[in-house]
Amino acid sequence: MNTAQIAIATFVFILLSVFWRLLNQRSAGSAAATRPRPTPSMPRACNQADVRQLLHQMSESMRARLHDAGMALELKLPADPLPVLLDRSGMQEVIAHIVELACRAMKAGSTLHVLGRLDGTQAVVNFMDCAPGTDEPRLARCFDAASAQRARPRGDCESIASVALCAQIVGEHRGRIYAAPSPLGRLGITLRLPLQGLAAGAAPARL
Repeated sequence: MNTAQIAIATFVFILLSVFWRLLNQRSAGSAAATRPRPTPSMPRACNQADVRQLLHQMSESMRARLHDAGMALELKLPADPLPVLLDRSGMQEVIAHIVELACRAMKAGSTLHVLGRLDGTQAVVNFMDCAPGTDEPRLARCFDAASAQRARPRGDCESIASVALCAQIVGEHRGRIYAAPSPLGRLGITLRLPLQGLAAGAAPARL
């Protein structure tokens, strides 16, 4: 086989390879298009609830899970109610995922601080980690890292999936969840939900 024949054979091989790759990509795209996709704003059955009561009810399970990981829980809630419209099971799932994230990110001997508060027309819950001898915000950094990888899943796939699910559920409640400093000065996870009046589309409820 001379040089010209080798060049022609190589060119034909490249064309066939490109054609085969395009055909596979098209087939994969068609299959993905036929699969049902989750609705980004799936309606939930929401009822009025007090965020304080939800956290109180979950405190024992939260404390037990953290204790199994060698950690503690400190819960600080206001005296006045924090009324919001929420799907209780969905918000319980969010809090459970945050606790699981804390168990993976925080060191043994750390304490998960949970602070509930009122901020204008929003009910706010701050989740912060505190470890002896260090101010490193491991929980917030883990949350940020997982959130940044949502579009390019790599690394800790379980944390990425947890953060994505939390963001979806909170978004369905017209709220936000993100890493930010708390009133105590520590960087942590901030969960914001509109008060009952705002969630219902009316004037915010006065506390």
